[in-house]
Order: sequence, then structure tokens, then C-alpha cells
Amino acid sequence: MPENEAQKKKRCLIVVNPCAGRKKGLRALPKLHRFFDENGFSVTDHVAASRGDGQVCAEGALDFDMILCVGGDGTLNEVITGVLRSGRNIPVGYIPAGSTNDFARSLGIPYKPMKAAKQILSEPPMKLDVGYYGDRYFTYVASFGIFTRTSYSAPQKLKNVIGHLAYILHGIREVVHVRPVDAEVETEDGKVSRERFIFGSFSNSTSFGGVLRLNPADVDFSDGKFEVMLIRPPKSPRQLSRCLRALRKGKPYDSDEISFFRGSRVVMRFPSGDAPFSLDGEYAAGKSEIEIGVLHQPVTMLGCKPKRMNLSAPTADQTAGQTSDQTADRTPAPDSAD
Repeated sequence: MPENEAQKKKRCLIVVNPCAGRKKGLRALPKLHRFFDENGFSVTDHVAASRGDGQVCAEGALDFDMILCVGGDGTLNEVITGVLRSGRNIPVGYIPAGSTNDFARSLGIPYKPMKAAKQILSEPPMKLDVGYYGDRYFTYVASFGIFTRTSYSAPQKLKNVIGHLAYILHGIREVVHVRPVDAEVETEDGKVSRERFIFGSFSNSTSFGGVLRLNPADVDFSDGKFEVMLIRPPKSPRQLSRCLRALRKGKPYDSDEISFFRGSRVVMRFPSGDAPFSLDGEYAAGKSEIEIGVLHQPVTMLGCKPKRMNLSAPTADQTAGQTSDQTADRTPAPDSAD
């Protein structure tokens, strides 16, 4: 290839998780490399060697014009974290190759690698909000309580064999052994409530935990707010069953067991002890007090085609009968404590 022709090509870095989704991404890598090479990119492949390697690679990819993440939601978290910590808004494309691919489903990204690759080149870029949990980032959900351990404790070998069903089986086990958590919730308007919950989520997605759904009409990926869901202990097995059915189908959440609102910052306190969280399906150590918030559109995503949004969820201010113009403009510290 002539030197001047090579210089005209944009540089594309492909970061692959070789263990995700029965090695689906690793098998697709040669075709993906060839596809982007044929479409005017100078392609560099990087196969992640261990947990956290995707973040390190993306953080050092300062000379690239685009980064493609090939793996599950956890791999995408690593890549986006690396991009944010690099200080460069390098566009990110997502080729889903995990067991559940919650965020890909929400963003309208095809599960077939080559279809996702073609959509990366055909769809316009999309600005995406990113959440923070203390000094760590999450791309689509931070959660505690039931279904939380499911996302990070289901064995990789089991996920590779039976895929999404592994999350369902572990989720059922958690429901049977559910234990409420005492928590204090402080919203951005200063309102504080103290209750017991069996589940809490702070999300920017229509699907999370491998088992739960939100109505697409209630989710905007770029509005500077996330959807907050807090579930109280049901008083009977019938109430629990009704609650779980609603969550599985993304039906309205107006009930005695569920609080649902939209906000940009929440402080959680756990007086009786730390509650472990899941960040995009990965374990995060619990803290007695933690700030959870949203960074407004710090990331550029490629290949997204989400369903049209028609928002109906109340904000924390509307829930309290008040109004506020506060938004999150906080950036987590450079180093993670966990």
C-alpha cells in the first residue's frame, strides 16, 4: 500500500474479550478486522489478557480515531472507563458478544457481529450519558439487592454453556433467599427517606440484570438523568409474584412495593452495614455512604439505533412536589478505590 494511502486511513482499535459469549467475539475477529480494513480503516487488534486489560488498552489509545469493543457489557464498561480516563472523546462502537448483552438490546445494536459492524458505519453518532458510583463509572446500571449478585456471581463456564439462562437460575436462587436492606436515600433536591429495600437500581437502560425490563418510553440515554427504581419488601408471596412479573415485562411501576423516578444524583446510606453493588454486571464493594450520579453526554457511541422515546417517568422533584434545576457535573477521581 502506498505510504500516502496508508496515512489517509483512520485508525481503528478493536478490543476483544476472548472469554465472552462462548468465544463468539474471538471467532468473529478476523471478519471484523477485514470488514473495517476494506472500509478505509487501519485496524489494530487487541485481545484482552485479563480483567481490566480493556480499560488499560483504551486509556492508552490516544492516536486512534475509533475503538470497537467486542465482548459483553462488562467489557464495554472497561473500554468506556478507559476512554473517559484518557481525556479524549474517542468514539466507541459496540459489537455485543456476551451472555446477556443488556445494553446492546437497549441501544438497538444487533447481536450478530457483522450486522452490528455495518450499523456502526451507517448510523449517526450518539452522545451517551455515563453514571458514576463514587470514583467508578458505569455505562448502564448500578444496583444492589436481589439480582445484583446474579450479574457477577454466575460462573463464566455456566454462562458459556447455557448463556442467558444462567442469570435466570441464579436470580431465582436470590429471590428465594432475599433479605431486605436498611437504607437512607437522599435525592438531589435534599429530600431524605429511610426505608427497607430488597432491590435498588440506578440505570440508563431498558434491560438490566439479565432478567429485568424498563419500558423504552421511560428511558432517555442522553438526558443527564437516570431511572431510579427502589423495591420494598412485598408483604406476601402474591405481591412478590406480581412485582416480579411487572419487572420482567416492563409494565407500570405504580405500586406500594416500587418507587420509580428520574434524577441526576442520589446519595445512598446503609446504616446497618455495607451493601455490595453491581456495576454493569461487575462486583463493586459496598460502602456505608455512596454518591451515585450522572455525567451528561461524555461519550460518543457508534452504531446505536434505540427505539423512539416518549418519557413518562416522574423526576425526584416531581415525586416530592417540588422543582429543581440541579444537574450532575461531577467527574470521579482518577483512581478507583475498589
